Amino acid sequence: MQNVPPQIDRGSRRRFLRQTAGAAAAGSMAGSLSAARSPTTLRFGLNADPHLMARRTPANEANFLRFVEQMEQWKPQFAIDLGDFGCQAGEGQTTRQLHDAQHAALAHHVRVFAKLSCPRYHVIGNHDVGWLRGGEEHIAPDDLIGRGHAGEDITKQEFLTATRTPHRHYAFDAGRFHCIVLDGNNAPEEGADRGRDGVVGAYWIDAVQRAWLADDLAANRPKPKLVFCHEELHHTPVAGSEQGGDRPFPPVGKQGSYIDNGWQIRKQLADDGRVIACFFGHKHRNRWTVYDRTHYITMAATHWRASYATVEISDHLRITGFGGQRSYQLPLLTQQT
Repeated sequence: MQNVPPQIDRGSRRRFLRQTAGAAAAGSMAGSLSAARSPTTLRFGLNADPHLMARRTPANEANFLRFVEQMEQWKPQFAIDLGDFGCQAGEGQTTRQLHDAQHAALAHHVRVFAKLSCPRYHVIGNHDVGWLRGGEEHIAPDDLIGRGHAGEDITKQEFLTATRTPHRHYAFDAGRFHCIVLDGNNAPEEGADRGRDGVVGAYWIDAVQRAWLADDLAANRPKPKLVFCHEELHHTPVAGSEQGGDRPFPPVGKQGSYIDNGWQIRKQLADDGRVIACFFGHKHRNRWTVYDRTHYITMAATHWRASYATVEISDHLRITGFGGQRSYQLPLLTQQT
């Protein structure tokens, strides 16, 4: 009998056991599992897409507060939001009023998150910021007001300042684990090879970020790693990746709403050989697949059924889901020495 986390209800318990069986299948598909030594346990809290829309959505605020209160009790080593945190105050072209409302509400919700005494991290979501081309561009709020652009109503720099995030992409260590945060909110490069995963994607990891990632992976070569990004780094067909995970792989929303050159990032991660898992939001529903012995896991949205998770890594990757979030117990497929 599997050791089922005590927090989950009967229905989640059944899903947990099904996923445990699926994980074993994933391991056989991906090849023999590494018998390497177990890494020191890591515990962190994870939520995605709370959609705290300028305090216009009290139910969403209540769902996010449930996550914060659970983390206050569980006391993780860190907590991370996977993006679409503040979100826009309203629909339509950016105005000064929409900008100011999103910015003010973001400051409020950062204070709510700060109830946690552990380190807190943010991933930039497509509804968190506005941009023209993305990448290393430097723009001011006036560059967004009254014109068409991607994303929403405050700049990336405003978001970074409000959340005390060091950069649009960055890395941090938690124990012996190295955690990498990516920014997929960028326009595709001119003349790029598009649609390599079968469908043309709307988002992009820029060349500056790819070079930074290569340097960061090289500098932290011996460490087991986790990657966090708002948009998925893959378009996976319904038949699945053929390397493990959900089969069928459930289609959710617009199929082109992913990082088009994610295949380049997946190759960088595969070449490193020590990336345990990549975590995403954006799609609002649970999805899991495997590429090159790395788990790619999409989390259910916190604004949907108060979904979030606790994550523990020791000899397995254990995700305990709350609300609509599935629970998983997955083998570590990468080398951990």
